[in-house]
Amino acid sequence: MNVLYLHQHFATRAGAGGTRSWEFSRRLLARGHSVTMVAQVRRGGGIDQRGRHELDGMQLILLGGYYTNHLPDWRRAWQFLRVMLRASLLRRLPNGRPDVVVATSTPLTIGVPGWILARRYGVPFVFEVRDLWPEAPIQLGVLRNPILQRIARRMERFLYRRADAIIPLSPGMERGVIAAGADPMKVVTIPNASDTDLFDPALRDRALLDRYDIADRFVAVHAGMMGEANGLDYVLDAARVLHERGDTSIAILVIGEGGTRPRLLERAAQLGLDNIHFPGSVVKSELGAIVSSCDAGIVSFADYPVLATNSPNKLFDALAAGLPCVVNSDGWTRPLVEQHDAGCYVDVREPAQLADALQRLQRDEALRTRQGANARRLAEDVFARDRLAARFCDLLEHLAGTPRNANRSIPDALREPLVPAILADAASASTPEQVQQ
Repeated sequence: MNVLYLHQHFATRAGAGGTRSWEFSRRLLARGHSVTMVAQVRRGGGIDQRGRHELDGMQLILLGGYYTNHLPDWRRAWQFLRVMLRASLLRRLPNGRPDVVVATSTPLTIGVPGWILARRYGVPFVFEVRDLWPEAPIQLGVLRNPILQRIARRMERFLYRRADAIIPLSPGMERGVIAAGADPMKVVTIPNASDTDLFDPALRDRALLDRYDIADRFVAVHAGMMGEANGLDYVLDAARVLHERGDTSIAILVIGEGGTRPRLLERAAQLGLDNIHFPGSVVKSELGAIVSSCDAGIVSFADYPVLATNSPNKLFDALAAGLPCVVNSDGWTRPLVEQHDAGCYVDVREPAQLADALQRLQRDEALRTRQGANARRLAEDVFARDRLAARFCDLLEHLAGTPRNANRSIPDALREPLVPAILADAASASTPEQVQQ
């Protein structure tokens, strides 16, 4: 099987950011398939030169331009359109004619060249939905123009209705894409995954925290993007509460880059906080041991309904590292950690609750040990990368094996839930009403 895979923000473990597409591609290659990845130039990680390359056994086509969350909104939109147009015009693929085309958002616009290329070659089109677009940028106030909102919603419905399979990353996203017009029989939910080899309690080494001068403290870590959607002022406010309480035993480590980082650094300095640290991004291959050496994981999002549908990498990394997880999003991740006793939920409007939760974990070693063990068990039994990647590979193999113009229905076995049944009940709480308009 020859897979054409489009992911604008593709990254490997040699870079920073989510590596889902790279991890899934590795499993496809291990099954004897070929992969051509189409992405945009990304600084660092050895994939910063436009053109055609061979990387880890796959063919990589890097399109020009450069995207970062530091760009103004209009420049981000331009990069989205630029990649959409250039990818749509691709010809003479290094592996030849594909058997299936996969496009993974965000942004939503990457689905357009995915559909065009699938139509050109007469092969199945798979659309992976990592965030509910355009609902997320609309709720966050990034996409304000009513005309552009209508265009984006029509594009969303167009792509959902023409995809042969749609892969949302959470129960809430599943309900969202169906509410927006997707055929439920084409929806196969595959959440983000835990890399249990890279994040592992066995890698715990407190000396790794010496670089931040916090090795002698209880350390809670938030490792991920630092954009408006992550609501990291909430985490900083919790650090301020701990500072005001005079608790010097707890440190918060916020690893990553993003548009809000300069402002958060400035605000922390103004408040005189020495219990929260912003070291910048860390390549994925090094991040695992650092996170595994901490004591608790923080998973923060801003207070927008659509963000409750997210499937955050930082959660699955923390689970694999065996860390109790403190989540502030009242969506599907809340029952996940609460009902499996793998952490707790705190109100995103009450930073003191996060401070309370960290103090409770710091003082109660038995609680910390029990929840950490339960977190690791979830990572191994439910969210292990090999398990979820197998469903992805099985789906692509099924679609690629269907004759042209044949019925490409997806067998029930491929649509069976991969996550505990309790999460299906939580999905309704994490589907924004706006999606149903």
